[in-house]
Amino acid sequence: MFQSFKNYKKCFEYNIRHSSKVIEFAKDNKIKIIYSATSSNLGNNGKDENLSPYAWSKSKNIELIKNYSKWFGLKYELVYFYNVYGPGQIVDSPMAAVIGIFQSQYKDGKPLTIVKPGTQRRDFTHINDIVNGCVLAWKKGKQNHYMLGSRKNYSIIQIAKMFKSKIKYLPSRPGERLGSTIPNNNAFKILGYKSKVHIKNYISHFINNINDKN
Repeated sequence: MFQSFKNYKKCFEYNIRHSSKVIEFAKDNKIKIIYSATSSNLGNNGKDENLSPYAWSKSKNIELIKNYSKWFGLKYELVYFYNVYGPGQIVDSPMAAVIGIFQSQYKDGKPLTIVKPGTQRRDFTHINDIVNGCVLAWKKGKQNHYMLGSRKNYSIIQIAKMFKSKIKYLPSRPGERLGSTIPNNNAFKILGYKSKVHIKNYISHFINNINDKN
């Protein structure tokens, strides 16, 4: 979100220009597209779609996909991801998300950095649950919106405290959401989706592995 202010041209290049090529390919080859939307644009009664270049560009793709469905019969499913973490996540890059950042800082013995105020609440979802949700959307989807979250919210401060480490606060920044929103239960009702990995267990397992190695 925040990085899209710094690199908005690249954000538009990938999220709009490149994505439109994929959508066009799916239409031409009669392939159902499973689009990874973002939960970033769902907050504040949908107004958060204008919160950042990233959220805005992702929301425009949703509009394009729905219009392609009306105009050309494109089949689609829209899956929303919530703060994905787990194996393969980015840990050492400006694009890293909070769990990857915290893990990297913990391994290096550094304080965990929290962007103020720290009371921002998030739903954290393991990559295995995300993959399972996408497969279910492909198999059972009915051209709808599916929120692939854990349905458990934690503040960034609460997550940091799970690491039992020192904390350092950073200044607030633009594009920072205060909450996480799951507006429907289609993932469970239509797909039978339910997350299996809990963030508390994941962090505890990570800490134990680090301590065992030391």
